[in-house]
Amino acid sequence: MRFQRPAWWVGGLALLLRAVLSAQGQGTFQNLGFESASLVPIPGDPYGRVQFAAAFPGWSGSAGGVPQTAALYNSLFLDTSGIGIIDAGFTNSYGSGGLIQGSFTAVLMAGVLGSAPAADTTLTQVGLVPVGTESLQFKADLNYIGISGSFGVTFGGQTLSLIPIASGPNYTLYGADIHEWAGQTAELDFTAFAQQPHVGDTYLFLDSIQFSNQPVPEPGVFGLWALGAVLVGWRVVRRR
Repeated sequence: MRFQRPAWWVGGLALLLRAVLSAQGQGTFQNLGFESASLVPIPGDPYGRVQFAAAFPGWSGSAGGVPQTAALYNSLFLDTSGIGIIDAGFTNSYGSGGLIQGSFTAVLMAGVLGSAPAADTTLTQVGLVPVGTESLQFKADLNYIGISGSFGVTFGGQTLSLIPIASGPNYTLYGADIHEWAGQTAELDFTAFAQQPHVGDTYLFLDSIQFSNQPVPEPGVFGLWALGAVLVGWRVVRRR
């Protein structure tokens, strides 16, 4: 007599397999669009900051190597390194840059911190890269007050070669090849670099980070020239 498993057992196994496959497809990185933010005010904070852990679940942040426990909300530091979160109510008093997509956008500010002449600011998360991943893509807008501004992205301890692949009204869509990390656990770091010597802050508006199963497209010569012209037009260079 052939043994036949009950229908509920077969159905339950199918649901379990689907859940496992779904988890494998999504990896364990979370809150990549910063939409899971919960704004918890810090009582008595002179800058009106909110709790970092609640504003950036899944992420950790540092400025000049100092872990961040507070985040600015809808405002920017003029000279100080730190991390902020903005929504549709944000008004930029220092130039361009604002909400990129959805309800929230992260802002990395790199200036000075305490007695340090200049302090880079980093947003970090460790997670499992989805199986089948070919590229990392994200939207960013780099602004600065002073002489220059720059940022970098590292993955698994290696600096990524970023390729601008599209542009929007207030962002550039960047992509980088990370296929070698597919199915592995790795650390993702976004860093806004402080100006050396310090003249003003560097501001990196960051949003819509995603792992894609599509390789990074190679932009044509004309596309690179046009995108470069747009990027130059977006730069904010103001001397105090």
